[in-house]
Amino acid sequence: MAISIPTSRSIIVSKEILEGIQGAHTIISQLNSSRSITKLKLNNNRLGDDGVSALFAFLKSPAASRHRSSISEIYLNDNDISCRGLRDIADYVNGDEVVLKTLWLANNTIGPDADVLAWFATTVNHSRLEFLSLTGNHMLGDAVVEIFLHHLRAPRLRELHVNAIGLTARCASGLAEWISSGHTGGAYSLHTLKCSGNSLGIKGVWEVIRAIEMGNWSLMNVEVYANQLAGTEIPNDNSHIQQSEHLLSSEAEVSWKDAERALHRVLHRRNAYWKRQVETEALSLLKYSRTLILQSKASLSSTNKHPTSDLTSESFPFYDLPMELRLHILAVLAPSLSCSQRTRIYDYAANPSTLPLLLPRLRRDNGHACLADPSRALGASIGFALHTSGGCAEGKCMGTGNSLVCRREAERTKFLEVVGCRAYEPECVHLNAVGSLQRILCRRYFM
Repeated sequence: MAISIPTSRSIIVSKEILEGIQGAHTIISQLNSSRSITKLKLNNNRLGDDGVSALFAFLKSPAASRHRSSISEIYLNDNDISCRGLRDIADYVNGDEVVLKTLWLANNTIGPDADVLAWFATTVNHSRLEFLSLTGNHMLGDAVVEIFLHHLRAPRLRELHVNAIGLTARCASGLAEWISSGHTGGAYSLHTLKCSGNSLGIKGVWEVIRAIEMGNWSLMNVEVYANQLAGTEIPNDNSHIQQSEHLLSSEAEVSWKDAERALHRVLHRRNAYWKRQVETEALSLLKYSRTLILQSKASLSSTNKHPTSDLTSESFPFYDLPMELRLHILAVLAPSLSCSQRTRIYDYAANPSTLPLLLPRLRRDNGHACLADPSRALGASIGFALHTSGGCAEGKCMGTGNSLVCRREAERTKFLEVVGCRAYEPECVHLNAVGSLQRILCRRYFM
């Protein structure tokens, strides 16, 4: 069988069926002849566990070091991969040099192996993975919740797909507990959860919604369609005698519409609103913290060198206030942020190494700059990187239309991720602890 894998720039796409170890060797040959690959699109093949083991054994070898630091997306949907192949993938994800962000494993034959699922979750926790799809692995069932999600604490994971994997109403309470585990739990970084095509039942769907209402502020998109809403037996574990509830089609439709409205309300009216509020206040607090905290350190240094100078009397009156009051004033600028979020922003603002560069880049770097908006009259400059202090053409670039990423927006997003301000974080610290934290901050920044 002739197998061709044409390379389009930095992407390898399989055009014909790749089977087993021979198919893996074909991919490896293409990798060896390529300088830098960012995506491996290998869907709808027959690599199986043997082919996957051979492929990822190569990717972990010294000969593939350049690819480990460049491959950010791997697509392995419908490749007859079971738990043995998943373990090899997990071993690769666990590598220090691996920059993989997107992993598609849909429509394979991964089963409920407790050891493999626990190890896979552990490796995801320490990886840079932002997107993971396990959709269509029907044999997984409730083990995804009972084992995989139980161990999953991935700070970078943003999107998780577990559609049509055989989840039942029995795991609904465990799924709800994982979702509502707070900003230190498993789902605290997740913004998209797709869980359609399972058998949670209408009661299980409501448990998920209530969990989001009670303890999750990061989720922005949740899909729970086609979950056996009508005529499903739902065990009630809170009772000594198992009860079941059967809904007629009309009753299920009304209940689902109520659930859909409740889900829309908590995701779009509450979580999305507070996300915008938190991000806006975090950026604003950084601006003023830069000035006040760094200025305080500079003033202190000058005072130590010139103790008899009149710098203190001529300085901004803010610096004459007690230390606790200074922090309290800064906190007023961001009332929606938690104490820990403000603390992380203070740390970031007080670190001179996080200051932006004052001079523009002297060489072209298309990976770290904006492209001119072709809708504007820029003549021959269209398509070239603009290295101005703002990074955009008159404040606008193609990123504003979601066609390319704006460099300034990317830097803002990176800052918000570093300081943990991508979602609202309820203040659950006792008041005495908050007071102690403020005193520590005073000594750290102003003493």
